[in-house]
Amino acid sequence: MLNLEIISKKIIEKRKQIGMTQNELADALYVTRQAVSKWEMGKSLPSIEALIEMTELFDVTIDYMLDGSDLRDDDYASMFMQYPRESVIYRFINSNHLNDQIKNIFYLLSTKERKQMIDQVINGYLHLDVHGLWPYLSTAERKYLLGNMISKDMDKNLEKLYAMMSTEERMMMNISGDYTSFHSHVSRKNKKGEKEIK
Repeated sequence: MLNLEIISKKIIEKRKQIGMTQNELADALYVTRQAVSKWEMGKSLPSIEALIEMTELFDVTIDYMLDGSDLRDDDYASMFMQYPRESVIYRFINSNHLNDQIKNIFYLLSTKERKQMIDQVINGYLHLDVHGLWPYLSTAERKYLLGNMISKDMDKNLEKLYAMMSTEERMMMNISGDYTSFHSHVSRKNKKGEKEIK
């Protein structure tokens, strides 16, 4: 059975989030302001047509409008079921906990979405710690990221990653010839008798 109170709260919440008045929502849905007011007071239900229009207007799913469960900020699996993918990814990218939450979202992304996120990291648009992202990457993604990091001379990040790299990835760095500064840094440490990085 549909819960009027839940639906009314969702309508109020989403209407205010997008900065609409009751009159503006009524105009957008081709209903009266009194109808919107009744929905928001929990006195009546919107028609299925009005609900569908609201999901498009609010950029949510019908399940979100009808379901009373509140989502945790890091429950990306549930968010992907209730919201458009672009909205969930946008929410993640704009969160203050990128590095803490990467483990909760990255495996849910498509290959294309993962590449877009990696490109944003490479180009400096997404301030995600490469060291924290590395374990979640496929072999191909790691090679792609590593190649771009070498070509863009991102030495500081490479130094942190060296211990996590496979032999093939370390060889890739050696072949590039662009990573002499890190190798000289390792050599200096070894001459001082410090532990060699393997």
